[in-house]
Amino acid sequence: MRFSQRIGARPAPSSGLEEASKNLRTATWNALHKSLVPNDPASSRLMNAYAQSVWAHLNRRIDHTPENAFEVRRQLGQHWLECDWPEFFDLLEFVVGLVLPQRGDDRSAGFEQMNELLEQQGCAYRFISERLAPLTNPTEMAEVARAAESAIPAVGSHIRDALKLLPPHDNPNPRISVKEAISAVEAALKNLTGTPSATLTSALPDFERKYGAFHPALRAGLEKLYAYTSDEKGIRHALVDETSNVTVDDARFMIVACSAFANYLVALASRS
Repeated sequence: MRFSQRIGARPAPSSGLEEASKNLRTATWNALHKSLVPNDPASSRLMNAYAQSVWAHLNRRIDHTPENAFEVRRQLGQHWLECDWPEFFDLLEFVVGLVLPQRGDDRSAGFEQMNELLEQQGCAYRFISERLAPLTNPTEMAEVARAAESAIPAVGSHIRDALKLLPPHDNPNPRISVKEAISAVEAALKNLTGTPSATLTSALPDFERKYGAFHPALRAGLEKLYAYTSDEKGIRHALVDETSNVTVDDARFMIVACSAFANYLVALASRS
């Protein structure tokens, strides 16, 4: 945070869920354009491959990709600064995945650095499991990231699908996002109890018989959380009632809660 922001003379950067501020666009461009369009003539083949990939992502003819690095940078930079906010975040996610190292710790460090930049610019999104998601609290991000890479593949798949259904991705659907989040918990229970048809409430007793009883207060809390999604006023009922409104905030809460729940179940089972 700059001096003027620390003393309150200027507001801290802020960019909402349906916004990509000019400062955010400029900061991300400054961080990425040299990797995307290098000046080094020895890197011309790499630049050409990157440029063609971006042109294809933008649904432009790749045979119309400029051969000159300056012209590639000029056209792409103009689009970066002027496109609407959903397309900007689509492009940012694509470019970050394109230019970061392809494997290993360097790739993880690259996403962490990009998240630091997004935080500095007051962006409402962070990279989790290499996808942009509307989660900015570090503790929540860590829990969801852990679930997205769960040792139980179905858990990770459901959490990643839940994230894909939130802004800034195309056609966000918080209703189905919640359903995917709940399914992640049920996937954990099905795997850990060996009962393919399990639901949360039916599998909890099987889980306790196999791995040990929950503290009564914790068990009651877990059941109440699930009841919140299942009763006539809860989210799962809203999934059936198309007239009910399931918000992005509802979905964010359920993704974090279900990620933590699934991670907890895996941790308990691993100790047995």
